[in-house]
Amino acid sequence: MALTSSAYRAAGQKTLKVHGQDDITREQFGILLVLSLTDGLYQTQIANILGKDRPNITRMIDVLEKRGFIRREKDENNRRILKVFLTDAGLHKVEEAKPLKDRMNAAQYKGMTDDEIYTLVTLLRKVRKNIEDEYNLNM
Repeated sequence: MALTSSAYRAAGQKTLKVHGQDDITREQFGILLVLSLTDGLYQTQIANILGKDRPNITRMIDVLEKRGFIRREKDENNRRILKVFLTDAGLHKVEEAKPLKDRMNAAQYKGMTDDEIYTLVTLLRKVRKNIEDEYNLNM
């Protein structure tokens, strides 16, 4: 799985670079993509969705905020908690890079039937859950 993971990361970064999107990392794009689907999430929610730890997500969100792709606002119900929102620039970046993500998805599932893709995703989720449960991880 480590080989697959490193190949996926390398291919994603190479795809962004080849198509002139090397001003953003694959992980940062993941945050923008999540927010484009469900805006106004807490940082912990983003971390859980992406399977990343909170300190890494916080660092990436800091960078994205400085670059104007996202903004943070205090939650109306709990002023100590910040919600993360996509800006117009962030939405533009998602729209610009989304065809590249779709191309990567097509490449990674090339030659697989819908049933095989479903089985693969189901098994990978089980593996992840087993690891999280075994090591008491809260991802």
